[in-house]
Amino acid sequence: MFFIRLIPDIDVRIYSHQGKQDLEKALRTAVPAISKMPDAKILITRDQDSDNCRTLKKRLLELVANRCFCACKIRIVCRELECWMLGDMEAIAKAYPRFKPEQYKHKADFREVDIIADAPDRLLRMIPELKQNRSLPKIAFASNVAPHMDTDANTSGSFKQFVAAVRQLTI
Repeated sequence: MFFIRLIPDIDVRIYSHQGKQDLEKALRTAVPAISKMPDAKILITRDQDSDNCRTLKKRLLELVANRCFCACKIRIVCRELECWMLGDMEAIAKAYPRFKPEQYKHKADFREVDIIADAPDRLLRMIPELKQNRSLPKIAFASNVAPHMDTDANTSGSFKQFVAAVRQLTI
């Protein structure tokens, strides 16, 4: 798991949700109980998708306001998690050896990976091992690439903010 490599001496519990509404409900109902656990610290992440980052973060902060009793940070994944992967093309190449990062990483489209709106579709077109798929197998893709990611070399500003939040919460 990526967290364990980032900060090896912590107990991590990941609570995944089935969509945005499920996450927002959990912020109202589950966060109070979770935040009262001994040594609890909470990092909430959500894809930006087409939302405005600042507005979205403000809304999520309002949902946990007066409900969270521990250190809590919210990070918005710009635009979606696959952009974080595009920020480390060498990691993609390690997971998918037929992928050639040098064909892409210096192109203007990939200088600011956080603004790519169609990252899953682009990845399907870029990675030979995945071209036969109709849609990106997101969980398998993330599971394959994440172990190879270099937290210091990743070019995604959103990813860097996430890593900084993890480190701040674990100090």
